[in-house]
Amino acid sequence: MCGASDMDIWTYLFHVVAAVAVVAVGFVLGRVVKRLLERGLARLGFNDWFRNFNIGRALLRSGYTAGEFFGSLTAWLIYITSILLAVAYLGFAFDSPWLYRWALDMVNVYVYGFVKFFVIALVGFILVDGFVEYIYKGAIFRVESVIGPVAEYIRIILYLVVITFALEQGGINVATLSAMLTPITWGLAVAVVAVLVLEALKRK
Repeated sequence: MCGASDMDIWTYLFHVVAAVAVVAVGFVLGRVVKRLLERGLARLGFNDWFRNFNIGRALLRSGYTAGEFFGSLTAWLIYITSILLAVAYLGFAFDSPWLYRWALDMVNVYVYGFVKFFVIALVGFILVDGFVEYIYKGAIFRVESVIGPVAEYIRIILYLVVITFALEQGGINVATLSAMLTPITWGLAVAVVAVLVLEALKRK
């Protein structure tokens, strides 16, 4: 490595052009991957399958199919990673260790951490929705008036558990979040009990 002050203009321009090329390749790759995911998931029937879950229906209401959402998300992750890698390259080329380390830390900690969080949360939400749908079909509770409140309570609690676990695996300290969720959980439990008591009184 050599300092920026020791470089001639052509060496400086070379490194800048190389960094721009890294970003350009990242943007092209992101767009290609986005289109492949959109078309591939649509042909595999993933979009229709994903609509069976709450998260899939929420995406559809927001105007995205599953393929479009995952394609766009993946593309943006590639864009951001390519920009950070270009910054890391410039930090290395211009003898700026702090910039080099900062860019790589952003990739290793935040980008990779987000990917871990997203994958765990997605799988967890799908499993939770599948379990709640099982409850709604009457496999556990046969009293129809009880199914709704209990099932939605279970859904919310399990969603919170999934989010907390996913954040922890993504490298985020969840001690404060866990402390905040405790009263929320108890509040939801009280609300569900109140609904069940009211339903029981109505049946008398």
